[in-house]
Amino acid sequence: MNQKIKIPFHQKSWTGKTIVLILFIAAAFTSCSKNNEEITSEAQTNAFNTENIKKGRLNGQEITYERKNGMNFFQGDIVLTDKQLSGGSELNKGGASYSRWPNGKIYYTIASNMGSINVNKINTAINEYNTKTNTQWIYRTNQSNYVEFIFGSSSGSDGWAHIGYQGGKQTISLDQYISVGSVIHEMGHTVGLYHEHTRKDRDQYVKILWNNIQNGQAYNFNIYSSGTDIGPFNINSVMMYWPTSYSKNGLPTITRADNSNFTYNRTGFTTGDINTINAMYP
Repeated sequence: MNQKIKIPFHQKSWTGKTIVLILFIAAAFTSCSKNNEEITSEAQTNAFNTENIKKGRLNGQEITYERKNGMNFFQGDIVLTDKQLSGGSELNKGGASYSRWPNGKIYYTIASNMGSINVNKINTAINEYNTKTNTQWIYRTNQSNYVEFIFGSSSGSDGWAHIGYQGGKQTISLDQYISVGSVIHEMGHTVGLYHEHTRKDRDQYVKILWNNIQNGQAYNFNIYSSGTDIGPFNINSVMMYWPTSYSKNGLPTITRADNSNFTYNRTGFTTGDINTINAMYP
């Protein structure tokens, strides 16, 4: 396709058919060139994304995460600090003082550009935590260890959060169209909860359909064995992935172990969620 077209300019006459043929060939080569540019650009994008996939250690376990926008994303929406990923650090020995908020008190602020709709969602979610769990979310005055709810995308419906207590300022990001259930989910990460589908016993209850997962995203379904599983597996947990998470073809990436489908929960806490949080914060 790199061969050049040479038109003999010494030709004495140009017929209509000749002109049409030349225009057709020129258009074909222009189209081919454009497609090659698009393919090259796509390949460069994929290569860049692949370069962002990193290996690290979390609580002594080797994990895979994505480095983007200067942050370390684990399991899609969990943000890990560089200290958490430094395998030799004593911070990664699973000490309760590091992963749990002292006395179950979580101080927070809300960014000024959040918007009233999302502020209402945050207040609803905080009320769920304060009335149903042993954690208490308290509006910050001058505390140095706190969470800030920040505004994410104006067109998205997702979020992300730092995991557990870290000290200093940490963040929960919420998109414009996120649901209250998903706000509760992101706050769950702040409390210290990982995703339900990464429990050590998950294969007894769910099946991961690896062939349906997007290329390069399978690591989000790995078991996180360094976590502590509390209570029985809860497929209806607000911390569970949805059935088509990271699907490349619209088909399920997670089913029940018997191959039947399940309906994920983003409406609020289950009894199992509440019991787990209260076991973490007695």
